[in-house]
Amino acid sequence: MLLEDDAGLRFTFSAGLESAGHDVIALSSCSEAIQALKTFKPDVLVLDLLIDDGSSIEVASFANYAAPEAEVVYVTGSGMFPRGELFNMVNNLRWVLRKPIQIADLNDMISHVALRQSETALSFGQAG
Repeated sequence: MLLEDDAGLRFTFSAGLESAGHDVIALSSCSEAIQALKTFKPDVLVLDLLIDDGSSIEVASFANYAAPEAEVVYVTGSGMFPRGELFNMVNNLRWVLRKPIQIADLNDMISHVALRQSETALSFGQAG
């Protein structure tokens, strides 16, 4: 799941992730993301921190409840939380990437997080 309010970045990130083989649902608001999480269970959420209709921290928190296996990667241009405070606020946060970002770096991070999930699932005897 990709949450980005900038239409150009949303298109670029979505196209780049899809070309790398990821299934992507791209959304532009926190309310859309929360609604989607009621039926869609993503492996990874790529969230812009500051969205037009608020902070996406509420989306990450809801995902922790609605899709507890999902992990969060923030992609942000914000200078908020420069000392990693965000990791204390979002239980399922795995990485924060600062904009501008190369799509290859985003793909690498998503692949890394997904691989970690597979290894964790296998270590608990679940199908990955």
